[in-house]
Amino acid sequence: MITPPCELRRWRTNNMIDRPKRDNLAHRLRLLAAGQITNDKFEDSLDLRSEDAAIWRIYKDGAWSLYSDLKEYKLVGRDKLPKEVKRDVARVVLFLKSDREFEWREPAWYIKTLMAVLGILTIGFIPRWFYRHAWAKQGDINVWPYLRAADFAADLEKQPYLSGKS
Repeated sequence: MITPPCELRRWRTNNMIDRPKRDNLAHRLRLLAAGQITNDKFEDSLDLRSEDAAIWRIYKDGAWSLYSDLKEYKLVGRDKLPKEVKRDVARVVLFLKSDREFEWREPAWYIKTLMAVLGILTIGFIPRWFYRHAWAKQGDINVWPYLRAADFAADLEKQPYLSGKS
């Protein structure tokens, strides 16, 4: 079972790249999305303790939503990821292979607590609406985890897996 890092507040302001952990997360995420490893093997292969905010936030806000942790399985057959989701995973992997800082700010603890309560009361409607609008004010949510579409476009030109730098 994955446990969240204990010093999330400190991570919001730290700017650094943890290359070994980013590479591991990118590699494991590719294997998971391709149906080559189970969800449990994916979780067991990760070490999310890092000063790099991208590691925890990409796991929590991106990777964890790809599967259910109620059973062990691979993302194949009827559990296979749709093409649109695989495109999102590819964008996340591209970000992890880049040297860009994770720039999305996380809401304060009291906002997250309020959204958790409202999520229970409204079956998740209000938190989905809130986060979509709150994130949209920060950057382009269509290119998350990139903040700006221009950064995503620039990294698309580099193609780390096609250039032999993977």
